[in-house]
Amino acid sequence: MWTRPRIGLFVGPHTVQSVDLRQRKPLGSFAHLAQALEPLAGSRARLELVLSDAYCRYLVVTRPAGIRNRAELAAALQGRFRAMFGETERWQFRHETSPMTEHDFVAGADGTLLDDIEERAQVAGLRVASIRPHWVAWAQHFHRHTRRGNHWVVGTDGAWVTLGYFSNGQCRQARALRTMGSSTRLEDLLARERAFLEDVDAKAPVWLGGSGLAAPAALSTGAPLTTAPPHALWGWPGGGA
Repeated sequence: MWTRPRIGLFVGPHTVQSVDLRQRKPLGSFAHLAQALEPLAGSRARLELVLSDAYCRYLVVTRPAGIRNRAELAAALQGRFRAMFGETERWQFRHETSPMTEHDFVAGADGTLLDDIEERAQVAGLRVASIRPHWVAWAQHFHRHTRRGNHWVVGTDGAWVTLGYFSNGQCRQARALRTMGSSTRLEDLLARERAFLEDVDAKAPVWLGGSGLAAPAALSTGAPLTTAPPHALWGWPGGGA
């Protein structure tokens, strides 16, 4: 029986990496999205994309007082996002809220890139099944380990790194940063982010996914450190979660 191909694409700032998710094998690294899609044209492949955090921004805010409905909340969150990152026309937003917490999570992705992906996929006869920001993908991957207690989830692709702090399953902080290559140290990044948080657990476990960031064998704070390679996002063995 003929089966539609499932293709994973990691869209980075310098390359696009393509993998066959059914056969669990890499298909190649391409300079541009158009080059990655060209050999798939006409295959009716199902595309599952992960965007580098070079194209994404994250924000966790305390819910504004006086909000009466979801429309008002969405407008307020976009306003906070604009105050933090400037113009909002470029970004497409998603926010996650819960009546059980006072913190709301906002993710913004480059809308120009998203439109380009959809247009190119349509022209090539391909279907975009999912698009996930890189750090969000890692947070989902590690979710069953971070639903209780305090934890850090860190996602890196070598060019960008995002650090997020969770307390009992609720995201308290998330920030995307450009790395400085091999000179960027995980411990330095964690120390910097702890300074922005109140009541942070200095020994909170750290879940690190991806590659390209210098990570010690153990953290000096004594916090547990668990790592997972990039292919863990695609469900391949050795994912560490």
